[in-house]
Amino acid sequence: MLPQKVLDNFARIPADTTNANDYNGAYNSLVYYAFFPTLSEPRLICPFCPLNEDDPATERATFVAFTKKRQPLFVLQVHPPGYINLLSTRIAADKKMRKILRSLFPETAMPKLHGVSAMGQKLAFYYMDTINGCILPENVPTAGDGEEVDTVPANRWEFDITTEAGHQQFMRAVNDAISMERNCDSWLKWLNEALCITQ
Repeated sequence: MLPQKVLDNFARIPADTTNANDYNGAYNSLVYYAFFPTLSEPRLICPFCPLNEDDPATERATFVAFTKKRQPLFVLQVHPPGYINLLSTRIAADKKMRKILRSLFPETAMPKLHGVSAMGQKLAFYYMDTINGCILPENVPTAGDGEEVDTVPANRWEFDITTEAGHQQFMRAVNDAISMERNCDSWLKWLNEALCITQ
């Protein structure tokens, strides 16, 4: 279960808030709890700059955890809870997550780069396979007839971080990222050997 002080940070946020900044402190405490359990971990959490000023999701906070070698490890994107109710904002958040993961692709040394999109307390989980650049869940193309099709359903944000199931799913992604970081040198050695064999 999440520590009470992290849960308290989420409990203080008005349920009907339209301001994603209300969640920044709560998610900041969550990220530090997850990535710095001993306060001696050599990682860095940084805000990520907006990718496109025309994107309705641009103003929302995005945090990236980096390894001590400044390689991307984990992405957390934060939006207000009401975004889950609108197809246009779900599509914008989904596109933004994919853009961020792709933009970090050249610097990523891990076999996977995890991303979490938060809408209020609800979480959707993404990851990019850095061998082939594929991002899951798969992107569902929109119909070309001008009508909006629900390509990013609200139930993608199925986990609530304040529940045990949400906490466990979040920590699975975090622990996978940390495990890959710890094994990064052997992973890079294997990848270099594999590339040499195929050339």
